Amino acid sequence: MFSDSQKIETYKALGQIAMSSGGSEYKCAWAMSLLEQGVDSPSLVILATLLKPINEFEADDYFNRVLKELNIERPSDAGAIEGYARVLMKEVIDGSLALEMGASMIYGAYIKLGYPELFGEFTVLEDDWYCECINGWSKEK
Repeated sequence: MFSDSQKIETYKALGQIAMSSGGSEYKCAWAMSLLEQGVDSPSLVILATLLKPINEFEADDYFNRVLKELNIERPSDAGAIEGYARVLMKEVIDGSLALEMGASMIYGAYIKLGYPELFGEFTVLEDDWYCECINGWSKEK
């Protein structure tokens, strides 16, 4: 039903929602993007067109309805954040996301998940970049 790009977009949206408080803006943006790509369901149309200020409870209700209508199983927050980080890693490797930006975003997921060993090698890039570019330290320092 979903194309590969729509699946990736969904993984990213689920991760961003799990990392933010409420996440209604991510939910609505994801819904609008899918709607623009020709995906259709009754609740998707409503979620995509909610107006600001967005009621978090209403957005969450329609988001859950959309997931059910599209047969998407909502992962745990940790699973969603890990999926988000994996998409970011893929984008960095593919070159569609700048290394510095990707490392910074993955680092945010790394912190939110409680520093899992799985992301350790990717977040070292963030530390090296920060030390060198922001503080002006060389690798030796």
